[in-house]
Amino acid sequence: MNFMQKLKGAAFAALILGATLAAPAAVAQETTPQPQQAQPQNFSDADLQQFADAITRLMVVQQEGEKAMMGILEEEKLSVDKFNQMAQAHQEQKLDEVGATAEEMAAFNSAAQRMMEMQPTLQKDLEAAIQQDGMTLEKYEQIMMAYRQDQGVQQRVDLLMQEKQN
Repeated sequence: MNFMQKLKGAAFAALILGATLAAPAAVAQETTPQPQQAQPQNFSDADLQQFADAITRLMVVQQEGEKAMMGILEEEKLSVDKFNQMAQAHQEQKLDEVGATAEEMAAFNSAAQRMMEMQPTLQKDLEAAIQQDGMTLEKYEQIMMAYRQDQGVQQRVDLLMQEKQN
C-alpha cells in the first residue's frame, strides 16, 4: 500500500469522526480561489521528516480509532455496511427511508453517540501525534497542502516514508 492510499484511509477514518486536521486547509482551498500556479514551498528535509513521522503516528491513531469503532459496532450488533447506510441516510435527512428495524435504529443511535463521544479524545491524540516531535499544527497543514498540490513535495515525502520502512 503506498503512502497516498494510507493517507486517504487515515483521512477517511478521521472524516467519519469529524476530526480531520486537514479539513481547515481543504475548506480554505475550496472557498478561496487558487492561483494558476501554486507557490513553491521550500520545506527543509527536517520539516518533511517530521511530517512523514507524524503521518506514521497518525496512521496508528487512525487504526486504533477504527478498532474502537468496530468494537462499538460489534457490541451494538450492527454491521459496518448497515451503519454506513444509515449514516448516509442520516446525513441526507432520510433516515426514516432506510428501512431499518427499531432495534437497528436504537443500535445506530447508540453507536453514533458513542463514536461522537470518542471524538474529543481522538482529536487530542491526532494533535499529539503531529506535535510529538515539535511540529506545529499550522506547519503540518502547510506541508499537507503542499503535498497535495506539489509533485516535488510529494516525491520528497514519499521517499522519506520509503526510507523509513526499509
